[in-house]
Amino acid sequence: KPDGTPIKYATFKGPNDIIGTTVIHEGLVYFAIGQDPEHGDGVGMLSCVDASATGDLSGKAVWTYEYGDGSGIGRSISTPSITDDGLVICAEYDGDIHCVDAKTGEQYWVHETGSRVWSSTLVADGKVFLGTEDGEVVILAAAKEKKHLGTIELHAPIYSSAVVANDTVYIASQTHLYAIGMVE
Repeated sequence: KPDGTPIKYATFKGPNDIIGTTVIHEGLVYFAIGQDPEHGDGVGMLSCVDASATGDLSGKAVWTYEYGDGSGIGRSISTPSITDDGLVICAEYDGDIHCVDAKTGEQYWVHETGSRVWSSTLVADGKVFLGTEDGEVVILAAAKEKKHLGTIELHAPIYSSAVVANDTVYIASQTHLYAIGMVE
């Protein structure tokens, strides 16, 4: 302001940017909230609202999975993945992958990748695939119990999200496009 009084960035306490795409599954809308990565790590939220709701939805979430007290999601720029058996899986910018119940938001597990994450999770063939800034593709079981199935080193940062077609996962690093076949 001209008088030198600081202007606060946002009136909402906590994260306030929806950067990833919202996802609709069985009448519910899921989305991650965070801030631009230029702000680094920080507070985030994974939210679920009823798709039939209208008007101002403030305070009307079905559930929120908030950062704090050693649980909840940090700042996220990712799109959540939803499994057919009711799991929401979402990555946060600091590298943690979260798995929660789609109906209640109850946490099942968190997996630490040890790297920044710019991409979104992909669920295919009962597996979770996620590329990291350190150039690794982390593969986990898409299940209520955490199981690390493997890590593939691609030797260049991964900023894009993986896609699947014809039983093959395609993922681009900063330098190459890779095809990863589904292995039982």
